[in-house]
Amino acid sequence: MAFVEVNPYEFDEPIIGLLEKEWALAMAGSSPDDCNAMTIEWGHIGNIWGNPSATVYIRGSRYTKQFIDANDTFSVCFLPTELHDLHKVFGTKSGRDMNKTQATGLTPVMVDGTPIYKESRLVFVCRKVYANVLERENFIGDSGASRFYAHAQTENDLHTMYIGFIEKILRKE
Repeated sequence: MAFVEVNPYEFDEPIIGLLEKEWALAMAGSSPDDCNAMTIEWGHIGNIWGNPSATVYIRGSRYTKQFIDANDTFSVCFLPTELHDLHKVFGTKSGRDMNKTQATGLTPVMVDGTPIYKESRLVFVCRKVYANVLERENFIGDSGASRFYAHAQTENDLHTMYIGFIEKILRKE
């Protein structure tokens, strides 16, 4: 099955809950042999500064962060339902300790210089346009900071927010 490109303005899947219900893999790197991915369930897909965009949040301690920082692009890959269990590997193991791609049997391929997994059912290929580390003092009220950052020993454990303009949406048909 091949990918078909979808116009971002004609994307017809429900956006709210897409990440929360299906989860995704945030992925970046310079080649199929030099890339890393991690499970994400937080993020945004929408529009900013007049462009279709995706926003992902990566903790400073995650190995994937160095790949996103070192590259101009990243992808957000949604796996088909039958591969959803692979999120356990991508969400609990570090690429510092093991090759998650090899362990899961997924196939990294490059699309316009951005790694994606060939087995994905849906992919957003994004060009980074903004990055900023969340700061404790900017949380308002009980916005989740106490729940999600109570164990953070250093500021390095806070998430960096990456906004990327969506350059392509690819769907398996």
